[in-house]
Amino acid sequence: MGRKRRTGTIEWRRGKPFLRLPLPGRPRHPLPEGMTPDELEDFATRLCARLVERWETKQAEHVTVETFGRDWTSGKLYQRHGEVRGLRPKKSAKDDASRLETYVYPLLGSKAVAEVTEGDIETVLAEAPRSFRARNGRDMSQATKLQVYQAMRRLFELAVKPGRLRPDNPVSPDARPRKGRAKLFGYLYPEDFLALLRCENVPLVRRVLYVLAVYTGLRKGSLYALRWSGADLRHGTLTSLESKTGLPQLFEVRDGVTELLSRWHAHRGGPDGDEAIIWSTSHGEREADDLRAGLRTAGITRDMLFGGHEAVQPIRFHDLRATFITWARREGRGWGWITDRSGHVTPAQVDRYNRGARVLADLRFEPFPRLEDAVPELWSDETAAKVVRLR
Repeated sequence: MGRKRRTGTIEWRRGKPFLRLPLPGRPRHPLPEGMTPDELEDFATRLCARLVERWETKQAEHVTVETFGRDWTSGKLYQRHGEVRGLRPKKSAKDDASRLETYVYPLLGSKAVAEVTEGDIETVLAEAPRSFRARNGRDMSQATKLQVYQAMRRLFELAVKPGRLRPDNPVSPDARPRKGRAKLFGYLYPEDFLALLRCENVPLVRRVLYVLAVYTGLRKGSLYALRWSGADLRHGTLTSLESKTGLPQLFEVRDGVTELLSRWHAHRGGPDGDEAIIWSTSHGEREADDLRAGLRTAGITRDMLFGGHEAVQPIRFHDLRATFITWARREGRGWGWITDRSGHVTPAQVDRYNRGARVLADLRFEPFPRLEDAVPELWSDETAAKVVRLR
């Protein structure tokens, strides 16, 4: 017969008290005899806490950086501890896993988490740019350096709590890489965008993707997660259930986008609701390369879109989202309207695009041009007949 406690169980065997510990194998530890029940309870509580702490400390000595890192990025840490210290299923976990695999595990992977020092962290941050250059033939950007630092900072933050593998975080704020030089980031003019959509040498699926990116402001992951069941073509709304922030979104889209989606749906033969509206045709992370290649194919040669100077950032796929916000500010849209679509959480994030909006106003460019006839294949007589038949 035993008395259950929060941290263990007092059991009596042949008239002698034992503490059954809440550890693997549930080992027993003898307790002193001759105590009152309350004294025995108090003694067992303190003994259990001490023995469990000693066991955890010993276990921590054998947990390596790679083991703990994989537990974090695979979601095992979240399953074990729940929503503590900001733990949650992470959309970008595979990105952190890749950074740790590439830059951290080769140097620290076999080392116990408890033994890692600030000097070890500095070694990783110093070696990462050299490793990057050896593989890619170019310098590592400051943004990538910062991402490696942040992945390590978060890993050891979790090692302190809830991991309890060490008392402090060896990734010091002093080691944080500096910000890179300020750059000019590109966005599309309406005339650039229409030229890209009309170019039949650019794959059709990519041009539909560009329309959705520029006219909704959704992130790349959210665009690829869109399903036909979330496109209400009758009422002109779009539902996005997956986002970086975890917040589902439902918003109105322009008539031209609704019509384009209707024609794309017909062109695809009327796919079911659970099928993706769009998909990637790029290999790996080459969306930016394909976007720049498409612009050149369409005859667009504006220097600001292709770099050529260290102060100019060549246009990336993410800059289609920047195009949406810049155009929306030019149109006079407020923070709420924009964030309903883009998912930004503060006005300051949106205000960064005001300068581009003023440039568009000075050039007298009108944003969000009409899409009728912009994608020739979808406005053909054959596609129009399919639309009528499906309706």
